[in-house]
Amino acid sequence: MKSMANLLFQKCRSVNHHNYKQLVPVYLEQMAISAQLGFGKQYTTTEDFLAQSGEVELWEVVDTSAPTRVLYDCWVYLADTANMFVAGTDQDAGIGMIQWSFGVTNPKKGNEQLVEDLQKAFDNK
Repeated sequence: MKSMANLLFQKCRSVNHHNYKQLVPVYLEQMAISAQLGFGKQYTTTEDFLAQSGEVELWEVVDTSAPTRVLYDCWVYLADTANMFVAGTDQDAGIGMIQWSFGVTNPKKGNEQLVEDLQKAFDNK
């Protein structure tokens, strides 16, 4: 199957309880959603996310043919887990990572080809 994009993880930012308030509001929303996705419905805030995961990484995911256009925001936490969002939105991309492996979390949004492309890009970062 032909790869849909040559993806690249770039511009990693470390986020923790000391600097998270400096983020733009959409990132705070993504973190709150990540708390629920990663830890359960009882976790609803950015602070919950950080309390459960400690320091996290925010990565930009781009296509190498247009590296200034961010496609996805990727939150990596607990070293081997990640949630993906459509860049600059609170829309779950339907793909996540558990134990270093990306997979489809919502078939209406994510697809196996994107999973393969993300896995390759993440492994090569």
